[in-house]
Amino acid sequence: MSQSQYYVTHYFNAQNAGSFMAVSLIGLIVVLAIVLLTAKLQKHYKINIENPTEAELAQIEQTHKTKVISWIESFYEMVFSSTSVLIFLSLYYVLDERIPQAAYFWNKYQDILLMVFLVCSVFLTFWFDRIFVHLKTISSEQKASVRLISAFYIILILLYIKFIYNDSNYDSLIFYFVMLAIGRFVYFDSTLDYIKESLKNVVKYLPLLILMGAYSGFICWYGFSSDFLLKSNGVIVSTLLAHLFMDVAIFVLDKIRVVQFIGKF
Repeated sequence: MSQSQYYVTHYFNAQNAGSFMAVSLIGLIVVLAIVLLTAKLQKHYKINIENPTEAELAQIEQTHKTKVISWIESFYEMVFSSTSVLIFLSLYYVLDERIPQAAYFWNKYQDILLMVFLVCSVFLTFWFDRIFVHLKTISSEQKASVRLISAFYIILILLYIKFIYNDSNYDSLIFYFVMLAIGRFVYFDSTLDYIKESLKNVVKYLPLLILMGAYSGFICWYGFSSDFLLKSNGVIVSTLLAHLFMDVAIFVLDKIRVVQFIGKF
C-alpha cells in the first residue's frame, strides 16, 4: 500500500472519523455554551446595576440576543478564515516537502505562489461565510477585525510548530504573517485614530482568540493522542484536518439551527 493510499484509508475510516467528529461537535457545543453563559452573566449584571424600566429591559433583552448571535458568528468566521489560510499553507508545505519534481519552480516562484495562495484564501473564506454557512448578523467591518485576529492565530500555530517540533521551515511564513498583521495597523496613510480603533478591535475580539486556541488545541490534542491525526503527513496538514472537522461541526449545528435556538435565551 502506498503512503497516499494509507492516509486515505486511515482518515476515511468511519469509526475513527466518526469519533473525531463527535469530539469536534461536543467541543463546539461547549464553546457556544461559554459564549451564552458569558452573555447572560453580562446581561444580568447590567440589569442589576441599571434597574431598568420595562421598555429598557426589552431593549436589553434584544441587545443580548443580537450580541450572542454576533459573537457566535464571529467565532464561526474565525474558524472559517483560519481554515482557508491553513488549506493553502498545507498546499505550500506539500509542494515544498513532498513534490521534489516541483523544487525548481518552487524555489524560483515560492514568494509569488504564497501571495497567490493567500489571495485565494480570501475568496475561500467568502465561500465559507456566504455559501457553506451564511453568517447574516456580523458586518463586513466585524469580519475584517476577526480575520485580523485570525492572522495572530495562524502566527501562534506556526510558532508552536517551529518551537515544539523544531521545524524552521515556516520561518518565512511567520515573518510574512507578522508583517501582514503590522500592515493592518500601519500603512502609508494610516492615522492615529485608525490605529487606535484597530487596536481596540483586537482587544475586543481577544476572547475569540482564547476560545479558538482552546477549542482547536483540544481537538488537535485529542486527534494526535488518539492517533487519528498523524504527524507523518505534516503537522500543518493534520492541523488543517482538525479545522475541517471543526467546519463540519459548525455546518451541522447551523443546519439544526442551534444559533437561532440559543438566541431565544
